[in-house]
Amino acid sequence: MQGDRRLFHTEWQLEMEADVPFRIFEYHSLFALALAAETPAGADVPPIDSVLVVLTGREQPWPAQGEYRTSSPDAPFSGVCFRIDAVYQRTVAELIARGPLWAIFTPLAVDADPDQLKRVVEELRATMAPADFKELGAALSVMADADKRQRGLQEVIIPMLSKETVMQSTIYKMGKAEGIDEGLEKGLEKGLEKGLEKGFEPVARLFARRIGRALVPSEREALVQRLDTLGPDRLLDAALALSPEALAVWLADPAAT
Repeated sequence: MQGDRRLFHTEWQLEMEADVPFRIFEYHSLFALALAAETPAGADVPPIDSVLVVLTGREQPWPAQGEYRTSSPDAPFSGVCFRIDAVYQRTVAELIARGPLWAIFTPLAVDADPDQLKRVVEELRATMAPADFKELGAALSVMADADKRQRGLQEVIIPMLSKETVMQSTIYKMGKAEGIDEGLEKGLEKGLEKGLEKGFEPVARLFARRIGRALVPSEREALVQRLDTLGPDRLLDAALALSPEALAVWLADPAAT
């Protein structure tokens, strides 16, 4: 009935794994027990609907519903059923129609391409408050990085975002992956003190992605030197502001600043 309390239990999964149905059953059951404990005697415990959002995985369509069965196969069903929402198998239009939150998954959409992603970013920038756009932009970048179809969509999104937004998403994520707890800049400084390896690699990967190929030894050497002489902010400015061709020229020019 309209106005009745209803709760949604949502799980986000990068890929479907064998233990996911049991985990949903476990969390659903714990949620139900907690609700029952706080519900006044004689009142109905609110219903719970469980949803699994899958971000990447097989191309074969997932069924609309999954389940974890606790009863015998020949007995009436007992356990938990949950809806499966494989966002990476939706179209860009389908995700956009759901609202801004779901727009962050458009880099994973089955028909995502550079032109559509540019329109998504431009529409979000035009319709969202600046603080909200910054968060959604960061999320878009992370989702593009997670795209298992490897369509290079992150390279379309990053140049459309501010350096601050990128620092909070992809670059910061790279720094964390290298064990740098304070973000990219502190990670770079730490790298300089310890052979440049941990802090240098995230920047080298960014330059390689922007140029579209692996860096040659002379380019890596130039990057190390400029990290020391120009600092991380200048390197990030160059990586984000220059075209791939101009970025390669900038690395090759010993007098570049």
